[in-house]
Amino acid sequence: MTGLLLAIIGLAVLNLVFAALVVLLRVINRKRATRFDSRRRFWQPKLITLISDGSDPTDLSSQVDASEQSEVVEISWNLARRLRGQDRMRIQQFAAPLMGVMTHDLEARRPEKRARAVQIVSCLGGDDYEETVASYLDDPSTLVSLVAARALAQPNRVRWIGAILDRLHRYDHWSQALLSSMLASVGPEATPAMRRYLGDDRNTSHSRAAVARALELLRDIEAGDIAAQQLTTSDGEVVAACLRLLAVVGRGIHAVGVRPLLSDERFFIRSAAITTLGKIGVREDAESIVQTVDGDSPWVAIRSAQALADLHATDELAALVERGGLPAEAAIETLYGGAA
Repeated sequence: MTGLLLAIIGLAVLNLVFAALVVLLRVINRKRATRFDSRRRFWQPKLITLISDGSDPTDLSSQVDASEQSEVVEISWNLARRLRGQDRMRIQQFAAPLMGVMTHDLEARRPEKRARAVQIVSCLGGDDYEETVASYLDDPSTLVSLVAARALAQPNRVRWIGAILDRLHRYDHWSQALLSSMLASVGPEATPAMRRYLGDDRNTSHSRAAVARALELLRDIEAGDIAAQQLTTSDGEVVAACLRLLAVVGRGIHAVGVRPLLSDERFFIRSAAITTLGKIGVREDAESIVQTVDGDSPWVAIRSAQALADLHATDELAALVERGGLPAEAAIETLYGGAA
């Protein structure tokens, strides 16, 4: 009985301790937020004025007290990341003498804190911190590595595209849309390296598909030949991505490799092949497209109808209408301008 009573008392004490800690942390966080808001109200107007008043940014940064440097750097970053050109450069010049305060965050144990620090130094540090940012491509955390890659994926930092592609496999659990937009943001100068990456089957399928999408976004004509060469691989993810790329940059000569995929057992490959033939095929491909349509796959039916419209195959569209079911609905929607 005594042991049970002591256990109850012990649990009650622990609950009180935890409750006190929660209250203490809330008070600390509220005090920190209040302090930050106060400093933001003081420094943000000064920084906005600095952008256009022609004064020396270092004169203003010399007024920053050592105890507030960290908050002022964050306030500067929140403003600078919305700016471009000379306006951002003015804020960078202001922040330059204060950047040493970021060393602690760059070495933090928590990856989220390191990732945020990399974002800040990349934006405010400019070229002076480019090598520092690049060193975080090999950070143990994929989050930090990806943040570094995105910071380096800029037109004025195209020299890092090879290093980014070498580590692209690290981000296979991130969405292709994120990766492809990141790569495309580097610009046309990065396309030769991306073409080589797409053509190398040693790279992961997820990464190659992301690169194909980036080349599609950049409308890289020279990528068409590389994409056509990948259509015979057994990797459906890569084939589908290359078909989408060919639909944008392909030429008539590439249709030869697309036609056999109309009979592929994977519906998403058939759908992509149909769409691509609609863009780069010839009028004679219309009958083959009609033969692939069945009533089980609405996606194939929709893409077939659109492809027939792209090929101006009105007779074949009429044949789909006569079939009834999903193909007929898709053809009618296309004929009346409601295609997906």
